[in-house]
Amino acid sequence: MRVKNLSLVAVLTTFVLVVWGAVVHNTESSLACPDWPLCYNSFFPKMEGAILIEHGHRLLATLVGILTIGLVWATAIERMKSEKQAHLFRMSCLALFLVIAQGVLGGITVIYRLPTIVSTSHLGLSLIFLSTLIYIHHSAGSYLVKLSSIKNETKLLIQKSWRPSLRHGVLVALAVLYLQILLGAFMRHSGAGAACGLGPNNSLLCMDFESLVLTLWPKLPAAQLHMVHRLFAIVVFFVVSFFTIRVSHFFKEERHLKVVSLLPFLFISFQVFIGIITVAFNLSVIPTTLHLAGAALSLAALWKLNLMLNDLEIVYSESNRHSFFSDLVNLTKPRLSLLVMVTVLVGAMIAPEKIYFFRALLAIFLITLVVIGAAALNCFIERDVDALMLRTKDRPLPSRRMNPKTALVFGSLLLLISIPSLCIFINALTGILAIVAAVLYLYAYTPMKQKSEFAVYIGAIPGALPPVMGWTAVTGKIDVMAVALFLILFIWQLPHFLAISLYHAKDYGAANIKVYPNLKRGFFITKIGIFVFTLLLFLASLLPAFFSQASFVYTRAAVILSGVFLIYSGKGLFIKKDEAMQRWARNYFYGSLFYLPLILAALIFFK
Repeated sequence: MRVKNLSLVAVLTTFVLVVWGAVVHNTESSLACPDWPLCYNSFFPKMEGAILIEHGHRLLATLVGILTIGLVWATAIERMKSEKQAHLFRMSCLALFLVIAQGVLGGITVIYRLPTIVSTSHLGLSLIFLSTLIYIHHSAGSYLVKLSSIKNETKLLIQKSWRPSLRHGVLVALAVLYLQILLGAFMRHSGAGAACGLGPNNSLLCMDFESLVLTLWPKLPAAQLHMVHRLFAIVVFFVVSFFTIRVSHFFKEERHLKVVSLLPFLFISFQVFIGIITVAFNLSVIPTTLHLAGAALSLAALWKLNLMLNDLEIVYSESNRHSFFSDLVNLTKPRLSLLVMVTVLVGAMIAPEKIYFFRALLAIFLITLVVIGAAALNCFIERDVDALMLRTKDRPLPSRRMNPKTALVFGSLLLLISIPSLCIFINALTGILAIVAAVLYLYAYTPMKQKSEFAVYIGAIPGALPPVMGWTAVTGKIDVMAVALFLILFIWQLPHFLAISLYHAKDYGAANIKVYPNLKRGFFITKIGIFVFTLLLFLASLLPAFFSQASFVYTRAAVILSGVFLIYSGKGLFIKKDEAMQRWARNYFYGSLFYLPLILAALIFFK
């Protein structure tokens, strides 16, 4: 009960904080306090006007941080009572990490005078934090117990007629809405909010200031960005409406579930209406703030609906929880692909030359197709190997939910479309790098895994090329900074994979995949390797400071992050017991997942 109540307070406070953040931006109070974390060197300056708005937002953020610390404490107590509550403790720790990152981004926003990418990231991260808190509250509330009150007719309906594609559709709606929010934040923070003109006449069509006519597609880049946000809003509205109305129709006899299903539709309708009003009323504070509030409510409602549907599937659905759509997504190895695409984005963002927004968007889209196409073909090639391992045997191909030809055609088409398009529409160098990455991944690394432990070094090459592709998409050339990015990603993958191989050694052995832990004295060799490669990673992280434009702030961040990581890697050398070593390896693996985004974020924000 303590966790449930505390998380609810945290959810509500965070929502107010997000809306208050919109007020700060819309009233142009963002730099009312020119220093950080204090305001005019005072924790409590004279609270009036813009200072009241800006510093009040900071104080509320501090309260959210305190509430999150309280959640970590409360869930830690629950974990000591029952190991079943361990997942809530882990999610609370994630929430604490996110709120700290939010605070850092807030400080960077002030210190670096509102850079667009930082301000956009600040909002995007705040919504992920809000969703994490909603998950904690949902799980702590034991919603599974409440499902017993559902009518028997509804239970039978779920058992006989439920289709997982309904929940997956809600997740698609959630994803496109989140992208739309990020696009809107980028558009506003880049100064394109009024690029199509203001007033009632410009609330639907865009004023092209070159020809002075209202149109759907103006000529100026800022106005085009604005119209992309409007046009994509139509797509988002229909996607959200389609799936939520379908879910509400399925639960038409269950009033509670029907209402919850319709809430996202109501919120997104409000969001679209307020968006039109915002332009019609000249970006005035109230409608502009309500526009963001509606977006946050829509996202929260969709996420809550997804959590409820997930519980219903677990309790009542007798069919498997996979759909053709989810199996296609599974083929793309979404978590790995997402991490890879983050590195592509980093390469493009830290490049010294400017890139046209839509060209950058096209480049990232095409590289994404290369990544997920190669992942799908890898699943096709390794389907028999995956069937031998516990952690992969439930994938679509080894579980025989999908015909292998489907994966082959899907992956091949993606590569055949994306690689020539990169050569034609971006540049030949980026296309060549895409070919090299795909060939090495599919025809060198993949077959070599069952022949030699050295496969990890070959596999690290295609894994390190995506940030270089992001760089070349902007610059059209490979220089010192591109090489530095390659080395950081190349070296990072080696201890990252060695850590995985330590606690999945038996699984790899069952599939005859060659890894160091399965050699004689392999565990000792692997621990030495993790430490040595982490030391090399420490040195590689300093390359941008020595050979490129990375700032002194980045250097300090790299030394601290890499130093902590190196110290923890050294701890493994002194661990003797298998259980403790497995735990250390798993913690190192998760630590590496935090390390990479943090070091890359430091490159972006402190370049």
